[in-house]
Amino acid sequence: NLVDLAGSERAAKTGAEGVRLKEGSHINKSLMTLGTVIKKLSEGTEGQGGHVPYRDSKLTRILQPALGGNANTGIICNITLAQVHADETKSSLQFASRALRVTNCACVNEILTDAALLKRQRKEIEELRAKLRNSQSEHWEEEILNLRNTLLQSELEKERIALELEEEKKAKEQRDKRLIEQAKKIENLSSLVLNSDRDDRITVSSKNKRRVTWCPGPHSNQFDGQVLKPVQEGPLSSMVRRGSNMGMPLRFEELIQERFESNSEHFADACSFGDLSNEDDSLPDSHALLHVTSRRKPNTMQKSDHEQFTGLAGEPMKSPNPNEWKYCMQSQENTKSCVVSGLSARESEAIIVIKQLQDQIKLLELEKSSIQTNLDDVLELATQQKASFSEKYEELEQNALVAQEQAKIANEKLSSLSTTGKSKQEVAYELLTNIFVETEDLAMQMDQSTCSVDNALSFIEELFQNLFMMAESIIEVKASVSGDITQFSSVIRDYEYISNCLIKKISKLELEKKLLDEQSLDQQNEFQRLKSSLESCEKAMEDCTLQNELEKDSILGQLLTLQKEVMSLSSSSLMKEKESIRKELDRTKTKLKETENKLKNSIQEKIKLESEKAEAHREVKKLQSQRTILERDLRKRDSLTVDKRNGLNVKPKELASIYDGQVEKEDYEKLEMYAFDMEADIASLQEALITSIAEKEEALSRVELMTSAVANLEDRLNSAESETNSLVEDIAVLTKKLEASESITRKLEASLSSLSREKEDMGIQLTDALLEMESERSIWIAKEKAYLEAKQKLDICDNNNCKLSEDLIMVRQELACCREQYSILEGKMVLSKENNTNEKKCCRETCEESERLVKKEMHIDNSVNATEFDQQLFMIMEERDRLLSETKHMNLVINESEVLKENLSKKLTQAKVNIDELSSRISIMEAKMKNDSSAYNKEKTKLRMQIRWMQPELDAHRGRLKESINEMKLMNAKYQEASTKLKKELSYYCREVLRLREQLKESQVTPT
Repeated sequence: NLVDLAGSERAAKTGAEGVRLKEGSHINKSLMTLGTVIKKLSEGTEGQGGHVPYRDSKLTRILQPALGGNANTGIICNITLAQVHADETKSSLQFASRALRVTNCACVNEILTDAALLKRQRKEIEELRAKLRNSQSEHWEEEILNLRNTLLQSELEKERIALELEEEKKAKEQRDKRLIEQAKKIENLSSLVLNSDRDDRITVSSKNKRRVTWCPGPHSNQFDGQVLKPVQEGPLSSMVRRGSNMGMPLRFEELIQERFESNSEHFADACSFGDLSNEDDSLPDSHALLHVTSRRKPNTMQKSDHEQFTGLAGEPMKSPNPNEWKYCMQSQENTKSCVVSGLSARESEAIIVIKQLQDQIKLLELEKSSIQTNLDDVLELATQQKASFSEKYEELEQNALVAQEQAKIANEKLSSLSTTGKSKQEVAYELLTNIFVETEDLAMQMDQSTCSVDNALSFIEELFQNLFMMAESIIEVKASVSGDITQFSSVIRDYEYISNCLIKKISKLELEKKLLDEQSLDQQNEFQRLKSSLESCEKAMEDCTLQNELEKDSILGQLLTLQKEVMSLSSSSLMKEKESIRKELDRTKTKLKETENKLKNSIQEKIKLESEKAEAHREVKKLQSQRTILERDLRKRDSLTVDKRNGLNVKPKELASIYDGQVEKEDYEKLEMYAFDMEADIASLQEALITSIAEKEEALSRVELMTSAVANLEDRLNSAESETNSLVEDIAVLTKKLEASESITRKLEASLSSLSREKEDMGIQLTDALLEMESERSIWIAKEKAYLEAKQKLDICDNNNCKLSEDLIMVRQELACCREQYSILEGKMVLSKENNTNEKKCCRETCEESERLVKKEMHIDNSVNATEFDQQLFMIMEERDRLLSETKHMNLVINESEVLKENLSKKLTQAKVNIDELSSRISIMEAKMKNDSSAYNKEKTKLRMQIRWMQPELDAHRGRLKESINEMKLMNAKYQEASTKLKKELSYYCREVLRLREQLKESQVTPT
């Protein structure tokens, strides 16, 4: 296409006015918009998504495909070298430089035929099928199941972690409590050890002596005071129990105040005693009487005391406060007086008891170290066994994963084989069920192995905790060392038994692993066989599918061709053709009618002409008859004239004959002229008749040709109708075949959908079964854990109750011993009083002041002993109350644990119900999602197929419309040509008819 654009005009130069000025303004506006469009295109705004103002003018709108479309355009700019038009040349050159920057990527317009479209669509269908085959749509169900399993496992792990955290919290609380108690007990033991070391140092000098000194020193007094403290508890406690008017014992703060007061008094007495010793040098030194031996036999009561001390040595001793120790040391250093000689033997007994205690402590420490080494060995064995179990578990997991993958592959292959037959599906389904059962058995065995490992680890942890508890109990209670050792030995035996059981289980697991390996080999062989059979079946299926696809493609091609033919025949173009043919037939019929009318008119005119000709012949005959008559008359006249000539005479006869000859000559000339005219008329009429006959023959030939054309058209219509009927019959047969094939395909799709549904149902059932098994397993594990925890708590409570009952029994025994000791001490007090009276009698002569001091010291010692007895009684009562409170607290804890157990069981049931509801809802939602997605995909594919089916039909309709439009144009042109021809012929006929009429009129006028 070539477009000639007008140049821009300036009204000042051209001087245009009116319409010319408006045209120039419009031209300038369109050229300006063209310049802006080319500027935008040169800047590349169209490629960047910008706006190009094509619609601002009609010129740019018309040139839009040429400027920015699929076209190769060339712009020719005209310039001049005249200086007058320098600005215009400059602007045109700028326009050309902008236009050079515009780039169009023109592509050849592709005219696609139906065959090319079919090829393309077949290629697309094959690509989509390949994509569908390669897609992992079949693995979605398995992925959903895996996700469910992972979610359940994560929930179970969360629950397990929460339980473990709670257990750890409880264990931490118990450890803190035990550490606090241990710290207290360690302080008490450290104080006892320090006291024992000091006693050992003090008693070194007294061990090698043969006899007990008569006047013991302050160290013996100190030891005697220490020994008498536990002995004097019995009678005081009995007095407190018996005395109904006695109130509660004094508080600890009041006792400390009393001790401080007695300490200050003792310091004052010591000072006064020092002054007296300085004043009176005649008094003997306090150490001077240490080496004075007593020749008396030791008292028999000391043996019973020794036995009581040995009996009490196994029990734990309460350490006094450090303030009391300081007070005792100060009192021992300050008091330098004589005490009863019978207390020196108890010092040696106390030293023996302390040594025994030290030996027992060393033995306990050795046992503790051995137990710790055993625990370390047990932990190492447990870690090793755990590592071995974890390795075996990983191997079994890998085997299970391999089996699952093989099962997945078998599932996929079985899903591809679902169309071959039900027998193979049933066999494959049975194999799959067997495989799934075996995989479930493997999973159960793996779970059992993991449970056994976890139980072993938990049991080991519990053993470690129990051993730690036993070590603490060894530190707490030294008397129960032998029982604890027996318990440790029983625990170790249990652990050995458990380890033996674990070894047996490991051996069983190894045997099962070997069996599973053999089974896996057998399954692999079976899988290989199945693979070979599946491959053969797949090949057969592929061949069948290829044949079916080829048949379908051929049928579809035939259907498309038939549909095209039917549509071409039954489409609007055919209808229009039929209508156009009918219209042409109507037109031809009308034309035939017109021609028939014209022929009738021409025939009538011919008949008139023939009648006129006949009349003319008649007139000619009349004229001929008249001529003959005239000739006869002339002959008669000639004869008469001859007769007259013969009969008449000279001049009149001659004159008459001359006159008659002239008249006859004139008449003869007139008749000749008339005859000549009539002959000319007859010749003209004959020519007109010949031409009319030729025209009639031509019209008849044309009518025959038109009738033959109409007959041919009718034959064509009949043949087209017969063809259409045959095509309709063929289409009906093909539609029946299509319906049958569609019904078969529907049946196959229904069978496939039913099989897929059955597969989904089976998968859902399997997942539900797995989930139920896992939930039941988790529930049983939780129940077992709760049962074990409750059992452990009950065992701990029973142990605590047993310990408390043993402690109560020991306390009762201690109270009985204290009562006995109190009775013994009362006798000893009587003896000591007697000794004191004797000593007073002996010492009255030596020093009265020493007696006063001795009395004061004895009074102070008695008050100190009484306060110590009160403190010990108070401590025993506190221990008793504490034990009672602990028993009550333990009972409350047991009740609370039972209540918590019931609440937890209720919560577990509620959680199970909620989990079941949620799982059912999730399964329902997933089924709905699957159904919705499948329905959506089906609808989408249907719409795509409909669109693909409609595209060739639309293209065919478009082509047919174009063809029909072209045919309509051709028919219109032919009709116009035929109408012009007919009009010309009609005008020619009309002219000829008018000419003949004029000739007839002239012929009619001439004889008159």
